[in-house]
Amino acid sequence: MADTRQGIVTLVIGVIGALVALSLNMPMALLAGPAVAVAMAGLWGIQTKIASGLRNAGFLLVGLSIGSLIGPDSIHAMMRWPIAFAILGVLTLITPWIGQWLIPRLLPFDRHEAFLASAPGHLSLVIALADSLSLSLTRPVVLASIRLMALTLVIPLAAQAAGMDIGPGLPRGVITSSWIWVLIQIAGAVALSPILHWLKLPAPTLLAGILVAATTHLASLTTGTLPDWLAQGALILMGSLIGTRFSGMSWQELRHSLLAGLTIVVLTSGLAILFAIPAAHVSGLPIIDVLLGFAPGGLETMIIVAAAMGADPSFVAAAHVFRLLVLAIVLTLYATKIHKQSAKEMNGQRPSPRAD
Repeated sequence: MADTRQGIVTLVIGVIGALVALSLNMPMALLAGPAVAVAMAGLWGIQTKIASGLRNAGFLLVGLSIGSLIGPDSIHAMMRWPIAFAILGVLTLITPWIGQWLIPRLLPFDRHEAFLASAPGHLSLVIALADSLSLSLTRPVVLASIRLMALTLVIPLAAQAAGMDIGPGLPRGVITSSWIWVLIQIAGAVALSPILHWLKLPAPTLLAGILVAATTHLASLTTGTLPDWLAQGALILMGSLIGTRFSGMSWQELRHSLLAGLTIVVLTSGLAILFAIPAAHVSGLPIIDVLLGFAPGGLETMIIVAAAMGADPSFVAAAHVFRLLVLAIVLTLYATKIHKQSAKEMNGQRPSPRAD
């Protein structure tokens, strides 16, 4: 009952945030407005939460909406993906090492903490490795939350400032699918999601929705999209979910980590831009696609932003999945190396992890 009450409160706050953002003509208002409103509520002590079932339903609906935007042009562009992915692989490899070298010179971080903080994603693995290395368990969550929120707000605003026409939510389809096809696609995505989860792919429900919708549209089985109210409502749910990352966080914790979080955002985003520009030139892919594919934001958020900005969501999704796979290898090898060094220095003993 408490979870249900928290879920209702969270969604009410998210809807209010969306309405305020719409009144202010914010770009991506249906995502950014709820994210900010729910985050502020969490910082003021209101317990916010989205139940896992409702969260997965939102991911599935957003995935179906985004997948319906993938067309033949995406298939033709796939021939140029390997070039961009090779450059993305290099970017993913060097970003934590640059962070490890630079961040301790600017902020009170030790080398290991700086390495993990600079990792552009894979929060669950970062927390697990921070635990194994006896580092703070709270700080990675706070820093990742700041990074995700900053990119959710800054990217649409920057695109609008650059002259792009950014709407309040996902693009509206010209044709709406019949409810029979909507239900068929939902059933297909529900069936595919456990397989993607078994393969240990990130955001399996979201990716299942994208894959099912893209397949049915590319095969010309259906040409329509989800009803607009359903797609945009799911976007409000996703924005509210982003905001729940700040639930239980105090203003003191936010202030303590804000400078560090923004510094890491500037570092990782700057490196992403530095690599994305030549990658777009060499591969021939649109610069906006590569920028969003290389951006150090969350997979789900960047795919949604890509769809709203008219970028190719299939490339952005594939790029973020590829980056997370590379990052998993990098972080695991780094932790293994540190463990071996620590075992020699401490004779197998290690202190308990810090909680803050």
